Amino acid sequence: MDAARRTAISNALSRLADGDRSAFTMVMTELWPVILAFVRKTVREVADAEDVAQEVFVKVASRIADYDRSRDGLTWVYAIAAFEVRTHLRRLQRRREVPPLAEDSEPTDPMPSPVDLMIDQEISRTLMGALGELSDADRALLGIGERGSDTGLTGTAIRKRRQRALGRLRTVWSKLYG
Repeated sequence: MDAARRTAISNALSRLADGDRSAFTMVMTELWPVILAFVRKTVREVADAEDVAQEVFVKVASRIADYDRSRDGLTWVYAIAAFEVRTHLRRLQRRREVPPLAEDSEPTDPMPSPVDLMIDQEISRTLMGALGELSDADRALLGIGERGSDTGLTGTAIRKRRQRALGRLRTVWSKLYG
């Protein structure tokens, strides 16, 4: 979005905060497609995304007195939208609902694409290279290679050793791959 549109949105929000209710039409016209696209990135169900986007504009209208004119209006509306998306997702989680596929989406193909297979192979190759830099004991703690016979260790000691082995793996990874 260019600077002129952002400024126009901020000006319309300022007018709305001053009591000019006709500015709400401009805010809706400019921001509806932007906010709906933002919400759709996270909320897959089309009807739910539209409901969340509507709720964003209800909040904008009810909280317009809190709008700080010295700040960017679009950022303020995005913050409200992000809060509403999180609220919607928490609500779904609380209800333990799994949102169905959107009407316009197709089920995913269970077979990975050749590009996905190539990426998986590259990741495996680089991980094996990093794991090759670790000691046999560290690889055993991480569940790779042969298991050591540390029978006298408590669960806490094993967890701590595993944590240290992961730290060494992180160090090796950043040394090799940045």
